Amino acid sequence: MSTLDALVAVITAGVHDIQAAAAARGASYPGTDAPPSAAGDALQADLAARAAPVVAAAWQLVATLQHPQSYLLDLSFLAHLSSCLAVAEAAYVPDVLREAGEKGLHVREIAAVRNVDAGKLERILRYLASRHVFEEVSPEVFRNNRVSVALCTDKPVEEMVKSPIDRWDGTNGVAALVSLNGADNQRGAAWLAEHLLDPATGHSQEPNEAAWQRAMRTRLTTFEWMEQPAHALHLRKFGNAMRATTSADERAAATRGFAWGALPAGARVVDVGGGVGNLTMALAREHPHLRYVVQDRHAVAQEAEQLWQARMPGFVENGTVTLQGHDFFAEQPVKDADVFVVRYVTHNWADKYATQILARLRAAAQPRTKLVVIDVVADYMSRDGGAAADIPGAAKPQAPAPLLPYPDSATSWTYGMDICMMTLTNCQERTLGHFVELLKGAGWKLDRVCRFESPLPQQLICSPL
Repeated sequence: MSTLDALVAVITAGVHDIQAAAAARGASYPGTDAPPSAAGDALQADLAARAAPVVAAAWQLVATLQHPQSYLLDLSFLAHLSSCLAVAEAAYVPDVLREAGEKGLHVREIAAVRNVDAGKLERILRYLASRHVFEEVSPEVFRNNRVSVALCTDKPVEEMVKSPIDRWDGTNGVAALVSLNGADNQRGAAWLAEHLLDPATGHSQEPNEAAWQRAMRTRLTTFEWMEQPAHALHLRKFGNAMRATTSADERAAATRGFAWGALPAGARVVDVGGGVGNLTMALAREHPHLRYVVQDRHAVAQEAEQLWQARMPGFVENGTVTLQGHDFFAEQPVKDADVFVVRYVTHNWADKYATQILARLRAAAQPRTKLVVIDVVADYMSRDGGAAADIPGAAKPQAPAPLLPYPDSATSWTYGMDICMMTLTNCQERTLGHFVELLKGAGWKLDRVCRFESPLPQQLICSPL
């Protein structure tokens, strides 16, 4: 069977399988023209694993059918697609069209809300419509489709105009994340090639010497820059955007993977770099027999006190949870931890600094102490999983050739996020082999991997060496 025939067969069989699975639930798989619904969203989420090989095959079919030059040129323009999404979000287009309803709205009226040039916005929305974000229902008249609705904040446009900085508060964070990637993060991407080829910066692991700093002409780290009073909008956006990348996995982490329930009553769990404690909230709800310490910067720990009082009153007051200001590069003050948890911490730091964080935990660990690293694991795009594939739980089922071996990774945002982290702060996502070496260098041994379906992060269960 030729490559084309094989790809078409995967797509055809996969689509029939998805349609049958939806029909068995008394539903139809929603298209981009379907009205948004919680039931449709749940159906797509439930069938995501079945859809991944189909999506991967569709991308590969495009790469196979297009002339290489056309394919490369199309890829080279994708940065503009990201920036156009950011423009649509900044102009409140999704919510303006939400209020306009099914009939849609002429681009002149859409543009007037934020005083955007109508002709330029028209071209931007048409580019997005060509990629199935929005729909042009008649010349210069646009309306939402199921994809663009996902960018809505569901807040009154009048309120958004009055207070732009508040528009992402209380949302799922998707609009904020799209804006962050398409506007703020793109600034460094344009300088990446020049930055990497510069001998003075190309090999740096310093968080304030990435391509983003070159673009912004600053020596501040991204986070230091956002914390400046003049950049309050960016800081608020970032905080809201993180909900879109982390909120989905909190209950999964508390109920699956590491055997939290098997820990004895009173066992101490330390959430290192845990922010205001969102993960610990999920853990404490499911496993109130444990004691928890949430560690982050002193200012964050103070902010967390009010949040815990509002969301989970009594847990801090009765000693189940302790909120502790701590710099994870300094000596770890908790010496009797049963479990250290680092969730989305290692990907924020280059190896030089991630090793320091993990080594501090190793120095404070007891022989019984476990380390649970919850983070993205980037799959190799080869069929050879490397030596780390022999670790319990590490192996993943592979798709048959000619598909790439791991369709769920090929169609996820893992690799794009990896380059984004490189551009912003010289940090990264890591392969399993890379994690093994990183952990070993800090005095930890990777015992097993608890696998979760994409886009949830994986859990690496470690013991002291």
